[in-house]
Order: sequence, then C-alpha cells, then structure tokens
Amino acid sequence: MTTVAREAFQPLRLGLEPGYDGGRAGAWLLDLPGAFGWAASEDAAVSQAPSVAGWWREWLARHGEPWPLGWIGSVVVTETVPATVDDGYERNAIFAHDDSPMAADGVETAIRRLEAARRDLLELTGRLAIVDAPEGERAADDVLRHLAGSEVWLGSRLDPAARYPGRTDEPDAGVHLAATRAWALENLRRLHAADPAVRRVDGKGENWTLAKVVRRYVYHSVDHLRELDRRLARAEDRPARLRWSDERLTHVAPLVRLLRSVGWDRRTRDPDRLATAIRNSQALVSAWDGDELVAFARELGDGVFNAVISMVVVDPRWQGLGLAGRMVETLMTARPTVRFALNAAGGVGVYYERFGFEPDASAMIRPRRERAV
Repeated sequence: MTTVAREAFQPLRLGLEPGYDGGRAGAWLLDLPGAFGWAASEDAAVSQAPSVAGWWREWLARHGEPWPLGWIGSVVVTETVPATVDDGYERNAIFAHDDSPMAADGVETAIRRLEAARRDLLELTGRLAIVDAPEGERAADDVLRHLAGSEVWLGSRLDPAARYPGRTDEPDAGVHLAATRAWALENLRRLHAADPAVRRVDGKGENWTLAKVVRRYVYHSVDHLRELDRRLARAEDRPARLRWSDERLTHVAPLVRLLRSVGWDRRTRDPDRLATAIRNSQALVSAWDGDELVAFARELGDGVFNAVISMVVVDPRWQGLGLAGRMVETLMTARPTVRFALNAAGGVGVYYERFGFEPDASAMIRPRRERAV
C-alpha cells in the first residue's frame, strides 16, 4: 500500500479580491504567481482554487516545468483585499505578498511561463482561425492584440518613461504579440536589475510593485489561453468524441490522474483505499477521451430508498461543457424513486438546484476523520 504522509500536503494560500472585474470574486494563488480563478461569490472562488492549482500542475508538466507546491492540501485565505472603483476605473488589489522583493529566479521562472503561454496561444489561434468568434466576444487574433496592448500598458506601471519602440499597427497579430512580449520581458529584467523592491503609485492611484506586475503579466496571458482553449473545445464539440461508460474501473490509475487534475490530492494518497471506495459504489458513470478519464461520478446507496452522489469530478480542460450535469442526470434518471443527496462545495449549491436539489436543514454530517499515517 502506498501512502503520502500528512505533513507532505501543502496548504493553498489565497489572496481574495472581492469586486474584481466589475463585481466578481477573484482568488489568487499567492505561492504560484499568476495562478488565478474567479467566481460569482467568494465561497465559490475559494472552492475552485484546488482545480486552478491542478490545471496549473498539468500545464507546467506539459512544458517540462517542475511543480513547486508539493501535494495540494487545504485552502487557506491569508488576505482579502477588495478592488476599488473610482469614476469607473477599477484599481486592482495589491497584497502583502506583493511587497516582497522579487528574486532573480522568480522573474526568470515567470518569463519561461509567459513564453510557454505565448506558444500555446499561437497554436490555439491557428486552430481557431477558421472558427467564428461567439457573438459579443473578440476574434482569436483580437485576443492576441488585446494581450499585446495590455502588456505594453503593464510595462509602464513601474516606469512611466518606458515606451514600446515597435509599431502598434502590425497586421500579423502573432508577430505583434511576439514583439511586445520580447519588449516586456526585457523591461522586466531591466526593472529587476535596477530595484527588485521597486514600488510606485500610478496616475490612477493604483499601487504597483514588481511582484504585482509579474503576477498580472502571467495571469493575463494564461487566463486568455484558457479562454481560447474553452472556445476551441466548444467549436470542435469535444464532448461528442467522448466514450461514456457505466462499467467498473479495472484499476484506479486513470482516476488518480483525474482527481489530481482538480487538486483532490488527499483522495489519491492511498490508491488501495481509493480502489476499495470505488469498488463499494452502487453505480458509476465515466467519460473517456481515448484512454484518458476526463469525468467521473459515483452513487452510494441501497438502490431503493436513499442514495448519495459522490465525487463529481471533471478535468479542468473539460469543464464548462456540460459533463458534470450529464453524469448527475444519468445517475438519477436510472432511479427515479430514490431520494438523492450530495455534498456541494461552498458557493456551488446553486448549480445543483437545476437538477432538483434543494438545501435540507435536517441533514446532519459527521466530518471525515483522517486516519493516522
């Protein structure tokens, strides 16, 4: 039996930014500059943080980058700093974490990630070139132009004299982003060499440090990368290529990968225990992209009166495509007379209301007691 010591789990430290982007709740993973998620409420933003971390872990692995945070543990909100709005201009949060002088290796790590994101963006925009943008959204090339313009703007937050020397009317969006990105990276290195603890208040009254500039550079590039990846998933109708199954898993390795993709590392620390839990399930539903498990849910119960839907999990790259809802409906449709229950993470209960679930004040829960390891 393989187990992971409890001490090996590292809390995800979050900085919350209520009021982000016109009223959303933003959640920044403070120990992974640029890793960010948002939701309609603070509870939901906190709940999705492990999934954000899981996406990042797999993305870094695809680019040969080490994962710096160890096994993903509990979520801890260490700071809450609201965005402020003055005359329609939103000033974004600066956290105490942003006040630390940036180490040279931190800047270089961010630069590698920015370049990896740029390569991925170019690959996605190439595939999206023949796809019309959804109504009300930018075309893929316009996303690249928006990124390029934002990076020039970010480059002047700490040095108002910094000026991008290239042409702003470059017809090729990919070439334009490559040029602005090269300037931005050179500028970051210059700023760090001059003063790793540089701080400035800009003309709109927003506070900036080098650490804040770096995390917003990385976040903005990766956020649009994920946006275009979701757009391509819909354009390609990726769910149509999935193989759905209600069969038992022959081994748990695919499920371990899936659980880690959403940061549920604690469920994977003892594969034998996980295998027993799955074997004792009443029913299962899973979705496969080739040999890769991308969605999974299970039912626990007696098959007649009561049941619990448990472990509804969808790979972050497949979220937002209706897979979770299809699994929940599949499990419940098979047993129309059964009373179903489930545990909803903070802030996401409203999602399950569409399937007929409602809060139940009579429920009593004894929290799981972790075994000594």
